[in-house]
Amino acid sequence: MSKHIPLLALGFFLLAAPALLAQEWRGGRTRVEGSVKNEKGEPIAGARVSLRWQGHTDGPDLTTDKKGHWAFLGLVGGAWNIDFEAPGYVTKQISVQLKEAERNPLIEVQLQPVPQSQPAREEHLVGGKKVSKEAAEAIEKGNAAMEAKNYTEAREAYTRAASELPDNAALLMRIAAAYYGEGKTEEAVRYAHQAAEKDPQDVAAWRLVAELELQRGNLDAGREALARVPEGKIRDGQPYLNIGILLLNKRKAAEAEEALNKAVAVQPDLADAYYMRALARVQQKKKAEAKADLEKFLELAPDSPEAREAREILKSLS
Repeated sequence: MSKHIPLLALGFFLLAAPALLAQEWRGGRTRVEGSVKNEKGEPIAGARVSLRWQGHTDGPDLTTDKKGHWAFLGLVGGAWNIDFEAPGYVTKQISVQLKEAERNPLIEVQLQPVPQSQPAREEHLVGGKKVSKEAAEAIEKGNAAMEAKNYTEAREAYTRAASELPDNAALLMRIAAAYYGEGKTEEAVRYAHQAAEKDPQDVAAWRLVAELELQRGNLDAGREALARVPEGKIRDGQPYLNIGILLLNKRKAAEAEEALNKAVAVQPDLADAYYMRALARVQQKKKAEAKADLEKFLELAPDSPEAREAREILKSLS
């Protein structure tokens, strides 16, 4: 039987971008469903269905119902690997191309029983690749350490696993995240770039590179990395907020306003984006627009550390 070893999504990563590594595969409009049956065409209840986006380790794990049926709504479109496993049956792996906002064909899978002469052997899969028990255990240890915010232990465990998975972009991203947690930004950036280079189509990797470069103050490098991500794949305003802040620091208020417009368009409840846009508009003497932004900021974040300053600016604009 195959055992999938997930690399946990990291909600802690980058204070300015909490959603950066968290489930990039969510948020789409794709629905996928299917059934799992045995060689006689009978439904297999309790079968595990693991969906992994574009060869990553991230994705939903489902269980079939008593009719062998499974379904999921809310995936992004693109290439997906799907593994089907059940006790006593040979694991089956398939790859499919899912389309957003369209009806995808029903995925019907038939599992074959494990031959009696060949007892089931536990296999460890990461991103669709078989690894040793030691590597699988190292990833699980790294996941647990990351949850406990023991970043050094996590990074050491992930690095051991990477010896068998040198081309796994998701694992390289986790190593980058662990380094960032240790406060070792240079190493984090290096591994983030490696992840993006291993899989140039990996939008999550380029998002990671963009956020790290922007937080280091590297505006051009951050913008270049973000340009590799289709705008439709950016589902939060944090990268645009960081760009706006850097442009404001360079006293480029008009350009900052443009970036912050994108931030609030993508994420209308991003309070800091309204605050920073207000500052950009104040610099451009757009009083009415600045007042509207400050009022929205206070509505969204009345207890923010910047709330007092926002009220003072509002008063000065009256």
